[in-house]
Parts: sequence; C-alpha cells; structure tokens
Amino acid sequence: MASTAEGDSPERIRTIEEIFKSRQISFLVGPDKVKFAVHEHAFTRLSEPLRIMLAGGMRETLEASVVWDDIEPSIFTRLMEFAYYEDYSVPHLLEKDSSNPPPGPRARWRGGNDFDESEHNEYLNSRNINSWMMDYEGGDKGGDDGGDRPGKWSYCREHFATLMPLSPEHHWFNDLRGWNRTGYSTAFMLHVKLYVLADRYNFDTLTELCLQRVRASLFAVNLEEEFRETLTEMLKFAYSNTGQFDPLRMMLIRYCIVQMNQLKRHGVLSRLVEEFPNLALELLLEIPQQIWKDAL
Repeated sequence: MASTAEGDSPERIRTIEEIFKSRQISFLVGPDKVKFAVHEHAFTRLSEPLRIMLAGGMRETLEASVVWDDIEPSIFTRLMEFAYYEDYSVPHLLEKDSSNPPPGPRARWRGGNDFDESEHNEYLNSRNINSWMMDYEGGDKGGDDGGDRPGKWSYCREHFATLMPLSPEHHWFNDLRGWNRTGYSTAFMLHVKLYVLADRYNFDTLTELCLQRVRASLFAVNLEEEFRETLTEMLKFAYSNTGQFDPLRMMLIRYCIVQMNQLKRHGVLSRLVEEFPNLALELLLEIPQQIWKDAL
C-alpha cells in the first residue's frame, strides 16, 4: 500500500499535508453505528458529491455525524484506505486442507499411459479463463465444447486478459491462480461492494480500481464449486444495486458468456436464469456475432 515516504512526489506530499490539515468529520457506519473520524479533504478531493455535502457546510455535517447505516464497516475502512493511501487491502485466500492434487490440462497426458478422463473432465469444467486461452493458443482448439472458438478467444482477450505482474503487492491475484482455495466470497464481495459505494459517491478513480481488480480476478479464478456460489452472490448484489449496462454488471454477464458451457455443465446457468429473469435477455444481447458463428 502506498504511504508517505522518501520516494513520494512533491504533489503526493502536498496532498497528504492538505488531508491532515483539514477538519475531521465523524461517520457512523453500519447498523451498529461504528464511529469513524475522517479528514474532510481525504474524501472531498476524490468525490464531488461528498465535497458538496461536507465542504458545503451543511448543518448536519458541522454539528453532528454523517450516518451511513447501510454500509458495512469493513467496506468503509477500505474506502478510507483509498482516500488516504490511494489503494485498498484485499484479504488473502486460504488453502483448503486437501490431499487431492489439482486437476491438470490434457497436454500433461497426451501420448502417455496415465490419462485420467475424470480428472481431465474436472479440469475442463473448472479451468479459468487464463488457462482456456493458453490451451487454445497452444493448439487445443476444441477443449470444452468440441469446436474451434476464435470468437471466444478474441472476446476473452478484449474483456478479461491482463498482464498483472506476479508480485507480493498483488497477492490477491496470485492466490487466485492456485487450486483448493477458500475465501472467495470475502475477497470478491469486497471489490463488488466497494465498487457500488464508490460509484454512489463518484469516487471515479476507486471505481476504476475496483473494476480492474474484479476483471483480473475473474481472469485468474478457477471455476471451483465455492467460486460458483460466489458468482451467484456477486450477481445477486449487482442486480440489486446497479442498473442495466453498469460496467460491473456487464463484466459479470461477460464472464457468464465466456464460462457458459462450464456453468451449464454444473447446473449453475439454469439456476442463475431462474433467479435473475433479466439475465437471459442480457446474455442474449451481449453475446457477439462471432461467438454465435463459431457455435453453428
């Protein structure tokens, strides 16, 4: 996480000084009204709606606390982190206690005698977008659906491919590349809920960072059972808190398009369409023409 240090630019140092010179505003957050003290400039420099509300001298902000009882304290804490440090922390995924090795791609056994069809099918039904693209580029043109899929590859590249570096700073991305992980809901819902809060108050740089992290996470995460439940949870929250064509909602819809065959095999797609009636139409409208042609 960024902080004030010798390497900070003069502009960054001035920003920090302005933050800590500004008055403190009390926020009462969550149903239990947890109290947070925030320097006014930390928020107003990033959010025009909050600048109007706080810097405009509204009586309730001068004499009382701002009440956000519909926001979880853990999400508000990340908003504060970003306001002060221009970053927010993400919890680590935990590794499940399991002696079972992760499923591997078909290329491991091609031409050998140890091909395990059930293990191979498990890999195909749960591999991440990154693995699918690598398999496709390596010559596996059929893979999960029995036909060449240049349209799907282009769609993945346009909407999900990322060059996220393997760095301790991006542990949340590195964690997702492993198998037998747990804690998907905590990590993904943090990004999603923080995005909705940031979007509500026009924290534009934060909404973009949240979207970047959701996109990179969807690119790397394996479609294991626990994540399939997390996907449902994200869609439920998105459909309750965003409108049609919202960037986050569209990203989740595009993920469902890319992983549609796997979601169908696991019985997830039919459940999603039943739970979110508008999803079927939005999927239909978003699927690009090239993917339709590839499927015919």
